[in-house]
Amino acid sequence: MSLWISSAIILLLLQTLLYQSQEAKNDSRPAPVEEVAVPAEELPSRVDFVHKDWDLTKAYLDVFAILSNPNKCSSFYGGPRAATIVLNGFVTRVKTQPLTREISFQMAGRPRLIRDPATGAFYRLFDRTMVNSNGSFYQRREDPMRKFPSDVGSFAPGSRAARALILLHELGHLIPGEDGAWLIPDDGHDGEQSKANTLHVQQVCRAQLKALK
Repeated sequence: MSLWISSAIILLLLQTLLYQSQEAKNDSRPAPVEEVAVPAEELPSRVDFVHKDWDLTKAYLDVFAILSNPNKCSSFYGGPRAATIVLNGFVTRVKTQPLTREISFQMAGRPRLIRDPATGAFYRLFDRTMVNSNGSFYQRREDPMRKFPSDVGSFAPGSRAARALILLHELGHLIPGEDGAWLIPDDGHDGEQSKANTLHVQQVCRAQLKALK
């Protein structure tokens, strides 16, 4: 095992422990690093949702298509293969439920650290992964004078681009960069940090998101 990989594992474990200390309801035990065997084909197969949610399914297919191709956006997430593997693991855990209107998406609970031996990629998944049925993923703003549901970056709530950006934002919390830090920092309960993270992801994936009509 190289020094870089060893350092990345240590950083991931330390960051997970820090996150757990900030979540009172989380299990305080350190999360083990799990290995998930993935077939050796170039890209994983797309997820076939058992319970059909057209809005979530379409957003997933849009993001899968974006990340499946070599581009600036997929490179940010570690390349097409690694990015789509993490996307598939993440999206199968998503549940729809009503949350406070300011929130579009929420991940909580004890994180699991996972290693894909085929690519060497590390990522994390959370116990609870929830998309807000009352938020900007599903709801559109009929009255332009109203504040909620809010825009997602520069995209109107409920639009294809907004839904894809929400999923890409959450994906950024799950994948570490070369320095071992998550691609975007945890939002916590900081609305300004969440907006900054969304704008950062939008900037990286702008061309692909603007192509969604």
